[in-house]
Amino acid sequence: MISSYRKTHYVEAYDDFKVLKLPFRQGRDKNRSFSMHFYLPDEKHGLDNLVKKMTSAPGFLDNHIPSETLSVGLVSIPKFKISFGFEASKEFDLGFDKVDMYHKACVEIDEEGAEAAAVTFLCVPTSFIRYSTDFVADHPFLFLIREDKTETVLFAGQVFDPSKSS
Repeated sequence: MISSYRKTHYVEAYDDFKVLKLPFRQGRDKNRSFSMHFYLPDEKHGLDNLVKKMTSAPGFLDNHIPSETLSVGLVSIPKFKISFGFEASKEFDLGFDKVDMYHKACVEIDEEGAEAAAVTFLCVPTSFIRYSTDFVADHPFLFLIREDKTETVLFAGQVFDPSKSS
């Protein structure tokens, strides 16, 4: 577990869950701003209900983002690495014959911070194109990385057993 006793964080408590927002360090592009959000249900086995709320209520994410910096006690998040890839051409009709499209994403959290990357690429027969309060997460939780100005979710995932290091 990565733990800290920082004095202030963006955090908000709702009826049956908490949301922690950790801003990423601003890069050279001042037109973009990124943050990582952790959604932690109050109940140890409450993740399924939280995901159902998130996916069924229009505007859920926009209405559940901490906007104020508050004093928080312990913040503890497990180290984890999640990667996912699939052959997108099997899921989407690209309108081209003999074109394969693949997508892979990876998110890693450790003592150094957070890293996220994604790549989508097309394989064409003759060419290759590439585009380039306390908050202790000791039970299942959901996370996402979001571009704040456009409100676009770039990565999302669930950690079912935070005690297992991956």
